[in-house]
Amino acid sequence: MKIRHVLIVILSFCIITIVALAFSIGREAGIKHGVENAEKIRAKKQKGKQLTTDSITPKYVKAITIKNEIHPIELKGYGKVISATSINISTEVQGILSSSIYIKKGTHFQKGQVLFTIKNNDVKLGLQSKKSSFLTQLSAILPDLNIDYPESFDQWKLFFEKIDVQKPLPPLPNFKSTKEKSFIISRNILSQYYSIQSDEARLKKYTITAPFSGSIIEAYTDEGANVSPGMSVIKILREGKLEIEIPILANNLSLINKGQEVQLKHNNDNVIFGKISRIGNYVNPTTQTIPVFVDIMSGKNNLYNGMYLESTINCNSLLRAAKIPRTAIFDDEKVFSITNNNELKEINIEISTYQDKFVLVTGLKDGMKIVSEAIVNAKDGTTVAILN
Repeated sequence: MKIRHVLIVILSFCIITIVALAFSIGREAGIKHGVENAEKIRAKKQKGKQLTTDSITPKYVKAITIKNEIHPIELKGYGKVISATSINISTEVQGILSSSIYIKKGTHFQKGQVLFTIKNNDVKLGLQSKKSSFLTQLSAILPDLNIDYPESFDQWKLFFEKIDVQKPLPPLPNFKSTKEKSFIISRNILSQYYSIQSDEARLKKYTITAPFSGSIIEAYTDEGANVSPGMSVIKILREGKLEIEIPILANNLSLINKGQEVQLKHNNDNVIFGKISRIGNYVNPTTQTIPVFVDIMSGKNNLYNGMYLESTINCNSLLRAAKIPRTAIFDDEKVFSITNNNELKEINIEISTYQDKFVLVTGLKDGMKIVSEAIVNAKDGTTVAILN
């Protein structure tokens, strides 16, 4: 029994020794083969990688061939119609608001029409009381004027007779001598006169009239409300005089001038004309454009505040450039060109002007092939095939 166990142990040891020896010999042979044939193995792997790459299906793209031509420059854009004049009407006095028109958005009014009034009964009575006291003061000095300054008595008497407590004060008589002026000042006539005129001017602030014909676009309060000084009551806009704000790229600013004609379209391409009235001197940080304001010529054009119009400015200039679709551009000013090996190459372009669905660009050579549409997951070196 012991002899069998010993034989089994010896046999197992021999098997393990043989396996270890075979592994060692195979490992040494593999390392030696790798060292001697390294270049062949590397070339074989590179060839397999190339075969795998060549087997990838290329992207199919639409392309255009660049042709630089002379183009008349048209600056196109969209802008919103706005009233040339819109103002907030606020109060300078305090009181109860009253109006003969409907103080709501959309209410129309005519120039000079009363928009609203503020209750002023106490102010009127106070002003009439001041005028009565002024008349009393004048009546007291008239006898002295008749005696000391007979040459001026008639004009002061006429001034006294013209004063009506219900009406504004008439103009003061002219002084005919320094003594007369000193006499009038000493009787406190001038200070009372100008104090009454100040109250008359303040009384006018209780009645607000329309500075032009137009309509209400915002109402901040309503009839019967108690308003205070500085409080906005309504916002109004002038009717008939409209303008449009058009954004223009800064590099196109040299192509336009004040007074230049602009074509505007609305309602199924009906053309309306306007003229550039002013050009902004600041850049919109979001769009990098400069605002250009166009006065719309008056007439029955059925335009309203807030409408959007398409604008076209025909510039007296010609440009040699290539015309490409806007869909070809990515990252603002980049396009993909197609090399002779049918690979994509990213290039920068310089946009001159935008024209509807196209742009005019400079810096591209005739005969270049440009991808004309947006493509997904594209980069330099991507293999493509051009669709007919």
